[in-house]
Order: sequence, then structure tokens, then C-alpha cells
Amino acid sequence: MKIQTPQGPQLGYLDFGLLSSVPRKVRDALVCAVVHLVFDHDSEAVAMLFGELQLVPADVIEDPEELKALTEALNQTMNKVLVYPEYTPGTIQFPELEFDTLISELTMLVPRFKFQLPPYFLQKARALGCLEGMARSRDSDFNVLQMLYPYALNRLLVNPTHS
Repeated sequence: MKIQTPQGPQLGYLDFGLLSSVPRKVRDALVCAVVHLVFDHDSEAVAMLFGELQLVPADVIEDPEELKALTEALNQTMNKVLVYPEYTPGTIQFPELEFDTLISELTMLVPRFKFQLPPYFLQKARALGCLEGMARSRDSDFNVLQMLYPYALNRLLVNPTHS
């Protein structure tokens, strides 16, 4: 559902179940996480973001062995879920995201690293998976990361929340 707000059009996903919103700080951190993973291949920065957002307990982040294990697990996960095209000089390369694999792989990490996921994370993941599936059924070349890139870049450059 498209909703017009003072900030411009917004996309709302209705599933007639849990209603939630994602705090601004978390939204900004997720944009940073995408950039760190997709364009910098920096899993440790993402692990640290998880710590800042208290999605992973401090004892995991503050323990060098656990932080290293989490970073390695995130690296392995990203190697499974991001498929990079062959490099073409002078172009921006967007990897394909295997979203279903991402969700299942991250689910496997939850107990090991004591993730503390608020309900909105699960709801938004399910919604994104559904929306991506619908988009791919209409356009087999649809790439969620390619669609997200202009938004992420704008958020990083403008930093409207000063986060």
C-alpha cells in the first residue's frame, strides 16, 4: 500500500497481523549494514552495528574470540547469499541477494551468538521476502540491492537523522 506523508510517499506492508515500526536508529544502522556488507565486504563493522543496536549481547561483542567468530560467521553467510556478477570496468556492480538463504542462514546464527531480535525484525524480514518474491515474479532480473542502492546512498550522504 502506498501512503502519502509529509516526507513523501511511503510503502506500507499490510498483513493484518503484527503492526510495528522500526526505530529510526535501527533503520539507519540497517542502511549502513547493507553498505558495509555489499560494497565494503566488512562483516566486522556489521557485527559492531549489531552490538550498538543491542541485537547481540555485549559479552559477544566485547569478547575478541566471540567477535571474531561472529565476523567469520557473517562472512560465510554473505559468501552464500551474495552472488557478484563478473566485473565490468566503469560500471557499478550489484550482487544478487539470495534472500531466502539469507534468512535461513541468519536464523542459524541466532542461538549461537544470542541474537535478541525484536518482533519487528521478523515481521519486516517476512515482508521483504514476500515483496521481493512478487517483484521477481514480475521481473526475473529484479535486484533488491540495485533498488536499495540510491536510497542507501542518499541516506548516507544526507544523514537526515544525524545518526
